[in-house]
Amino acid sequence: MAAYEMAIYSDSDGEQWYEEEESTAPDSVLLSLVQSYDWAGTLARIASHPDEARAVGVQGRKPLHVACDHDAPAVVVQALLKVHPEASTMVGTSNMNPLHITCSSQHASVHVIRVLLEGGVPYQTQMRDVDGDTPLHAACRCGAPIEVLEVLLRANPHAVCERDYEGLTPLLRLWVRYFVILGDDVIHGVKGPADLTGELGEAWRKTELLLRYAYHGTDAGNNRDGIPGLTKGMSAQDGALHTAFQAVHATAAVDCPRPVVKIATIIYPHQADELESGTGLTPLLIAAKAPIFKVRDLSDEGYLLEDRIHGDVTDSDENNQEDDDASPQASVIEILLNASAESACVPDPKGRLPLHLALEAGKRWNQGVRDIISCYSDALGVVDPVTGMVPFQLAAEGSKTDLSTIFETIRSNPSMLRLSRKGDDEASLGKLKSS
Repeated sequence: MAAYEMAIYSDSDGEQWYEEEESTAPDSVLLSLVQSYDWAGTLARIASHPDEARAVGVQGRKPLHVACDHDAPAVVVQALLKVHPEASTMVGTSNMNPLHITCSSQHASVHVIRVLLEGGVPYQTQMRDVDGDTPLHAACRCGAPIEVLEVLLRANPHAVCERDYEGLTPLLRLWVRYFVILGDDVIHGVKGPADLTGELGEAWRKTELLLRYAYHGTDAGNNRDGIPGLTKGMSAQDGALHTAFQAVHATAAVDCPRPVVKIATIIYPHQADELESGTGLTPLLIAAKAPIFKVRDLSDEGYLLEDRIHGDVTDSDENNQEDDDASPQASVIEILLNASAESACVPDPKGRLPLHLALEAGKRWNQGVRDIISCYSDALGVVDPVTGMVPFQLAAEGSKTDLSTIFETIRSNPSMLRLSRKGDDEASLGKLKSS
């Protein structure tokens, strides 16, 4: 009489459902062969008994899961997928699909990743494990080779923006790993390109790859034949990414560890006041417009995993307004101004200054407004060409105004109150005359 077990299935949102499947696990020759690393025997057994690929073993894992966990050759993974492609989206008790398992290794095989992506169900790249990790998160968490990250990004570029249950994107997850491995002193001690060697050099290469996709999105890749978004036979080092890329501009735009922003300005100092091709924006203008991201201490001591598990994963705007007031870390704007104080007086193509953009975006006094004014105090008297307001008026606009920011902005140049009042009176007089 056949035995039965409950197979666990999962969709991209982590929702699970269960189906009763015939389980040959106790007597499965195929599972035994896979568990004993007998790859020749495994291939022969798949050919003669393909139904055994559906067997459910310990922790709800199929032969495909075990093969990926045992670093089976790509040809074995391909054979298992061919007879049971649905296994690519099935999960065990850890909620990990075969792609998760393969990515969770420093020695993850890019060839196996390609086989899983080509032969499996497409949404496997969107699925989440018990920690909320996508396969890209898992690869960043466990130190998978950069070639693996690239293939995953080409298959699903949007994964770079996804957050796990601790609110971390793959880029942030990557740097949790390297803060633990390298320590604060090494990361904060970067003085130039010569310091980016070994593990830190690897971290930086992966960072630039993730930044390309986080900033440029689907345009970062170079789509070719095959899986949509997946280029065969190319690596980051071989120039698979052709989109014009300026690292400092990217770090100013996305949710990025602040030490990484600083490293970018050290490695590419010329970019700090460089206008971005296509937008005409400096990194400071980009940072001024960017959302207000949560301040994070990713160090071993400062980053507490339990702080964010199953919590609120909103990482911008009102939930983070107090972060810069309490954090000892320099704001992104301060870091960029330390690299190029002159950028404080460079307007965007519409003539708007960084101060105008920062205040309109709702940034507070300690979130870069003070630093911009310190570098270019004359900005306080410059009318925003889009709104017709002077800076203190911009600070007072909107539903999320901060009294301290308004007060400090006025105190920095009280004469603007009189000019503003005079301008309002003249406008009112003009309306009366016209009527």
